[in-house]
Amino acid sequence: MAALILALAGTAFAGTVPLPVGTVFTADGQTSVLVDLSASTRPGPRSAEVTVDGAGRAAELVPFLSGDLAVTIVADTSAAGAGTLPAWLSAGARFMLEAPVGTRATVIGDSAPAAVIAPPQQDPSGIVAALEAVRPHGARDTAAALTLAAQQFPDVPAGRKLTVVYTGAADAGGPSATAVADRFRAAGVVLVVATTADAGRFWTTAAEATGGFLAPAGRPVVVPALDQVQTTLRGRYLIRFPTPARRPAVVPLRVTTADLTLTADVRLPAAAPDRPPGRRTLRLVAAPVAVAVIVGLGGWALWHRSRRRRRPPPIVVAHGRATVPPPRDR
Repeated sequence: MAALILALAGTAFAGTVPLPVGTVFTADGQTSVLVDLSASTRPGPRSAEVTVDGAGRAAELVPFLSGDLAVTIVADTSAAGAGTLPAWLSAGARFMLEAPVGTRATVIGDSAPAAVIAPPQQDPSGIVAALEAVRPHGARDTAAALTLAAQQFPDVPAGRKLTVVYTGAADAGGPSATAVADRFRAAGVVLVVATTADAGRFWTTAAEATGGFLAPAGRPVVVPALDQVQTTLRGRYLIRFPTPARRPAVVPLRVTTADLTLTADVRLPAAAPDRPPGRRTLRLVAAPVAVAVIVGLGGWALWHRSRRRRRPPPIVVAHGRATVPPPRDR
């Protein structure tokens, strides 16, 4: 009886705590909010609710690490990173072997020119084999490697794409941290960076703006330390719901677990303005008209030249002040 009373008391007084929100992706009429539920440690069912236009409705709550995830691994394969490359490759291989069944993945090498090492596939053994065959060479090409990473899996919904960067570079080699973050957010990709570099705030700023994080690897690289990437991601979930028609809007979120109730207010920006109507139609109409005018002028010029060849104009001496005729309406 005492145990039952304690259990009921624990349920009744389960705390309501702030819900950490990583980022918000809105695309194709769907909103996906990346949240951190690592504060909840008791196993049991979990559910999410959103409030739109004053009405509460159930929302889809799914682990971020699930079978419909698409992963891009970017490894520092440069000659400068030769000392840490074995650790990066081992960490990437372990990540893929422990990923949920069905996860699609690809590998990009960060050495000039940046290129895809393993094409997108669902076979983790193929990814591991590609990683094992990598040898360090050339200079870093980090900016190009990140651009290539953001372009992978264009068919995968926003919020279901992850890029894990293993690097010794202190920055992206050109673009700012904000520019890197904007590129990945626009592509609907979460960015996680594991690095040995004393990168200051660069990688932290770039990753956190996408809902990701920085995983310091230390020197020398201890591979088990890189397991924090997967451990941290296991606490991340996606709350998915139809995007409200009226925006900007503030959408209250509520997640209920076995031991906690977590809440947050998520701000959704105004929808991007549509292209002004009629502009494309005007271009389509104006183009053939312009062509016709050009053709007509060209024909008139040829006729006029032929006339000049056949009958030269007479020489006329005019007296008085010259006048300039007014311009003709076009």
